Amino acid sequence: MTVLLLALALNQDAQKWGQALANFQKMSTSRDPLERASAARGLGLATSEKTDKLCWTLASGLLRQELAREGAGGKNEEKVSGDVVQACLDTFRKISHKDVVADITKTARAKGESPRVRCYAVWALAKSGALKDLLDLVDDRILMVSTAAVDALSERADPATVPLFLKLVSEDRTWEIKLQALRGVEKAGDETCVDALIDGLGKCRADEGRLKDQMLSTLKKLTGIAIQSDDPNAWKAAWSAKRDGKEPAEGDTIAEPTEFYGLKTRSTRIVFVLDRTGSMMAPGSEPTRTVFKLPPEAMGSEKEPPIEKAAREECAKIQKRWSEKKATTRMDVAKKELIDTIYVLHPKVHFNVVWYESVPKPWKPELVAAHWLNKLDCLKETDRLEASGPTNIWDALEMAFKMLESSAKRDVIALDKKANYATSLGGADTFFLMTDGQPNEGRILEPDQILAELRKVNQLRKVTVHTVCVGDQVPGGDPKASPDPAFLKKLADENGGDFVHIRK
Repeated sequence: MTVLLLALALNQDAQKWGQALANFQKMSTSRDPLERASAARGLGLATSEKTDKLCWTLASGLLRQELAREGAGGKNEEKVSGDVVQACLDTFRKISHKDVVADITKTARAKGESPRVRCYAVWALAKSGALKDLLDLVDDRILMVSTAAVDALSERADPATVPLFLKLVSEDRTWEIKLQALRGVEKAGDETCVDALIDGLGKCRADEGRLKDQMLSTLKKLTGIAIQSDDPNAWKAAWSAKRDGKEPAEGDTIAEPTEFYGLKTRSTRIVFVLDRTGSMMAPGSEPTRTVFKLPPEAMGSEKEPPIEKAAREECAKIQKRWSEKKATTRMDVAKKELIDTIYVLHPKVHFNVVWYESVPKPWKPELVAAHWLNKLDCLKETDRLEASGPTNIWDALEMAFKMLESSAKRDVIALDKKANYATSLGGADTFFLMTDGQPNEGRILEPDQILAELRKVNQLRKVTVHTVCVGDQVPGGDPKASPDPAFLKKLADENGGDFVHIRK
């Protein structure tokens, strides 16, 4: 009876694999990316150790075919489907045969292979690959591959890698690598890491706000201490008190975070992606907002250049006028929120704004420093904006991913502006996406496909995306004419962000 059941199971597996192969042959060359994704995903659902070799050969071939669509310098990145590359990666992770895992490892280590293909091979090894191979790849000369290796190690969360993560945080590495290392410590570390993290908190530069946020998150997870301070001395005192069995003191926060619609970040590389469509003229309500004071560095001094002083004073007039104004429409609320936020930005922050309707329009072509001349230009443009047009969310997000920093400072990574926005490192690390509608214009309209594209791009980029949903479903109205809070919350959740729903 047992032999009969085994034979039946093997026959069913063979039939399942045969159907997957037939599906792959039919759809892997389709012009429809969803059909190509289905072809790859079917292999992963049907493979077994017996068929893993062929599964890897076919799926990796499809991945190379898909990534070849990007062209030189990523000029055609929009032709690379997020659904397809994710389906290929999911299929790689179904492979378990040790010899095939060894083949995936060879691809990950192959110096002559496409760096992007190598990255997907590295991510495939997050659970099945040898720890030593991933550790070796952390120091790969290709930054993309090195970043993917730290990402894979963080996902694996092996306690044996915690000393490496702490070492990476203390080294001169990109913020993406440091961020993933901190996440690895949060997953796999314990109380023995706390002193090193507190020391690292004290060494965070003013322009490393995103890392400071992650360090605080990691400290809270490992210590169980919920103080809001980013002062390392406050954390030392709180940690000492807890070890002595005492109640930790709250401590004081050194730097005020950036706040937008109640969402907060200490990031210093921010893009605001904001809806200015016709529906934004509907009645709106203002969220409760903490009124932050200007940081001392932005309040002027005896050495302040006259042109900066004049810009600061003009900004103050605009901000005061809007703070005293009763915002009655969603557009006025958005403008008031942005003006308040930009006005108090720390000078170390680099930022930009993308206002979108049918076509997204950036305020600047790249991230710029939050000094008074730039703030004044942004406030003036915001002041005169009007709402019109349909909702093009994806093209606006894509534009934000393409924005790099403009700075000659040594502590800002210089980037090749011809580089592919899906694989560039060192650009913006935080977006605030605000909308009162659903996508009805642009290259990608379906929410699930927008999420898939974000997974593709953010696999390396690690941008936090906070989302603001404005408005609610009108009873008896067209659902497509109202925002989709479930989609916006999922978008934030998948990209490390927070979500807020302003119901009017």
